[in-house]
Amino acid sequence: MVIGDRTYRDGIDIQASDFYRLLASGRDRITTVAPSPQRFSEAFSAALETAPKVLCLTLSANFSMTHQAAVAAANTAGGVEVTVMDTGAAAGSLGLIALAAARSSAADQPLDVVLAQVNKLAAKVDLVAFLDTLKYLRRGGRIGRLEGWAGSMLGIKPVTGLRMGEARLLGRPRSRAKATHRLLDIMRERAAGEPLVVNVLEAGAAEEAQDLRDAVARDFDCRELLVSQFTPVMGAHTGPGLLGLAFHTDYNGLIDEPAD
Repeated sequence: MVIGDRTYRDGIDIQASDFYRLLASGRDRITTVAPSPQRFSEAFSAALETAPKVLCLTLSANFSMTHQAAVAAANTAGGVEVTVMDTGAAAGSLGLIALAAARSSAADQPLDVVLAQVNKLAAKVDLVAFLDTLKYLRRGGRIGRLEGWAGSMLGIKPVTGLRMGEARLLGRPRSRAKATHRLLDIMRERAAGEPLVVNVLEAGAAEEAQDLRDAVARDFDCRELLVSQFTPVMGAHTGPGLLGLAFHTDYNGLIDEPAD
């Protein structure tokens, strides 16, 4: 990402907590760029020093050029096996997919089994979140179908959902408390009483995220419950104050029992 006249690598040169304070101040223009194919080539080469095959899971190609850059790098990998998959997910939902794939690989599952499990999870993982304001989406030119709300965006906390690369509008409550309740209601409807793996997401809203985590732990059957920050690259478009839930129904951590 570019802040003012300096370039930063997300999570390396700048951390989320520092970034959100800077973003809220509004002092510098902030833009984001996808990693270059060269960056992916370097990452693939490093990974291939410790493993014979590489699986690269990217966020939805609908939201970034990242997937195309990864594919370009894989196509020049020179005979080694690099598989790039568009998960259709982003942020915390992509994190849950990557976590499940890593655990499956660590359990010595072959690549084709890991890919099958990733495809299965990608089709069912959900992400629902609300924004504190629409101004950052508008500033970055990514407001899309939210444009219809732009004229009345004062006070609205738009609730959005992401699944299989498609973003949808799910509500427009006028307070953070009502928006938080809406997130819980949506997850309750979609979970239908099944055990869940949940990732609570926040962008500069750590205390509210902890309160939301406590509510999820109290009201849902969670096999795993995480809290994570929106990275600066994502947060540059959503702005500070985002709160969300990424989740999927649990089925043994997606790791199949080995055949006899």
